[in-house]
Amino acid sequence: MTKNTLKKLAAMALTLGLVTGCASTDQLKQMQADIADLKDSSSAAMSAANDAKLTAETADRKASAAMNAANAAQASADECAEKCDRMMQKSMAK
Repeated sequence: MTKNTLKKLAAMALTLGLVTGCASTDQLKQMQADIADLKDSSSAAMSAANDAKLTAETADRKASAAMNAANAAQASADECAEKCDRMMQKSMAK
């Protein structure tokens, strides 16, 4: 759930409690504490999601760098194979 969704749910719960008129001060304080806990939980979840996103972006950059290195190595190997083939053909032609 997003932070905004949690806020909306908390606001609806608080409004419902106030509209019914049977919420005591203690119940209201408990509800406010629950809302604060929900906000803290949503903040922690958002922080964890941001950390996961950063980790994924780092992994993506590393994977791209590895792919580039592998492509360069393949190109070098292909070039070397061509040189070896030419050398072999020259030696066989003699």
